[in-house]
Amino acid sequence: MSFEIRPLPGVIGAEVLGFDIGRDGADEAARLRLREAWTDRVVLVFREMATDEAGFMRLAGLFGENVPQPVQRPEYRVEGFPLIRLLSNRHRDTLGDNKPLNVGGTWHTDHSHLPDPPRGTVLRAIRLPEAGGDTSFTNQRAAYEALDEAVRREVDPLVGHHVYNSRYAPRRMATMTPDEEREAPSARHPLVRPHPASGRKALYFNPIRIERFDGMDAAASQALMDRLVAHCEQDRFVYRHRWRPGDVLIWDNAQALHMVRHDYDPAQERIMHRTLVG
Repeated sequence: MSFEIRPLPGVIGAEVLGFDIGRDGADEAARLRLREAWTDRVVLVFREMATDEAGFMRLAGLFGENVPQPVQRPEYRVEGFPLIRLLSNRHRDTLGDNKPLNVGGTWHTDHSHLPDPPRGTVLRAIRLPEAGGDTSFTNQRAAYEALDEAVRREVDPLVGHHVYNSRYAPRRMATMTPDEEREAPSARHPLVRPHPASGRKALYFNPIRIERFDGMDAAASQALMDRLVAHCEQDRFVYRHRWRPGDVLIWDNAQALHMVRHDYDPAQERIMHRTLVG
């Protein structure tokens, strides 16, 4: 084929080199190859893609059905593209104290409070600070497989109760309107889930969403999550992406946690486009 998929060192991440959405996007064999690599490597990196919003959406559509963004607000919109969300460090919690939100700044997986969370998140760099603002990812499949047998027996039967904003979240979420709060779904998901494509098991938890695990009180649930986070964030499971202008990433929420590093000059803009696939 006319493009290369090059695994990055370690257990997570691969670069897609030479991919052209106009030339390769209609090729079914190319789509299957990308999806297999995505399932295997969890994060795919399309370096410095020269694409616009339409091309970005077309690329995302190679991996699944484009799905709506939860909690739509005018400041998040990209004109003409309702399934793209604008992510900016200029956004403020206008319904709360008008302070900047620490968007994405702790380990999480996207929208696990939904009964059917999006499998994939696709992110495109629009404007970047001069330094910092990296995004880190964990391979939750490899982390599960590295657990010892005693811990596996402990976690295998557990089910987590996910809500929009857990009382125990390490960072606050955007304030919701009363109507949004009434409509916000919650969901119960197994802590250990077979992957929808490969069937291989991965840890599925979310420190900003989980209130507790069934059969455990809140204190025990949070203590377990602290243990799991400490295990999963070991360097051997992590890929840290240093963004370049035009980079597009897709990651597999079914087997990844991610986190943006807020270590850049806040006077500089960091603007991204995000879309979701089911």
